[in-house]
This record gives sequence, structure tokens and C-alpha cells, in this order.
Amino acid sequence: MYWGKRLEHCMETEAGEMIFVHADISHLPINNSGAEVKAVIVRTDPHEQDSVVLLPELEALAP
Repeated sequence: MYWGKRLEHCMETEAGEMIFVHADISHLPINNSGAEVKAVIVRTDPHEQDSVVLLPELEALAP
């Protein structure tokens, strides 16, 4: 996963790990493994889709 204002940080996770992303942090989940991945995504805001802002211009920043 890449995160930060310009997606300048990178994190790799393994099966069974949990991560927390603060609500106002830009982030881009990505699967570089080529293997199928299953994830459980939980949000605390009941209106979470109303607060999501898509930033397609950041996708080009991730390697």
C-alpha cells in the first residue's frame, strides 16, 4: 500500500496482518504479488462513501 500526500510511503503486508489508515490520509492499496488477494475493509463512518474522494492523478505516482 502506498500512502501520503504524494504516495511517497510504501508498506508491504503479509496474510493475516491488519493495518490502520487514518480517514484523511491519501492511500492506494496495490497487489504486486500476482496472486489473488482477499481483504476485509472496515470503516467506522456509516456514510463513508459520501466522504471518499477519488484522486486518479495520484495513481501515476505509484511505481
